[in-house]
Amino acid sequence: MKTKSIVIIASGILVVAGAMLAVRQTYAATDTEQVTLQVDVAEVLAMSVDSATVDMGTLTPGTPVTGSSVVTVTTNANGGYDLKVKRDDSDTTMDHTVLPSYNITDKTAWDGSSSAATWSGTGLGFSVYASTATKNTTWWGSGTACDDAANKYAGFPSSYTTIMSHSSYSATSTTTSVCYKLDVPSTQRSGAYDGTITYQATSKP
Repeated sequence: MKTKSIVIIASGILVVAGAMLAVRQTYAATDTEQVTLQVDVAEVLAMSVDSATVDMGTLTPGTPVTGSSVVTVTTNANGGYDLKVKRDDSDTTMDHTVLPSYNITDKTAWDGSSSAATWSGTGLGFSVYASTATKNTTWWGSGTACDDAANKYAGFPSSYTTIMSHSSYSATSTTTSVCYKLDVPSTQRSGAYDGTITYQATSKP
């Protein structure tokens, strides 16, 4: 009899223990909330020119000389960018270094649309002969090299005027190649001449 009593008591403890474990097996309550992250990436733009000086050497009147620049632009702008240029002197681009009242005549100044023409005669002119961004062949002709006869040339304008307009996003840098061409009449005063031009790149949203 004592043995049976012990067994019954032990059985009762197991039942109680089992009931306690069942109460603890409950599911945790959960909830979710979504968070939206936002940021505006600002437009950035950087421009460089392959050389700050373009030396066109010695010019013999009647035999044109040429030089060139490559302008590199990097921008993340959605709408691309405009490349502009102007001369820095008020009357002509290049003046006599010692006697600045003597200058070299410019070709007809670029008007932003239609003033460029194939080369003839004398003067200083420029042409956009290549671009990995956008080249407007209506403006600058179909030439692909600085000395290409199919280039169209214009004189440098007195204020910033667009010479290349790129209207889409570019994930990498783009380049625009500009040719300078110069000839003078036999009456041009001898000596060194110089002058500066300035490029400007402006992003488009």
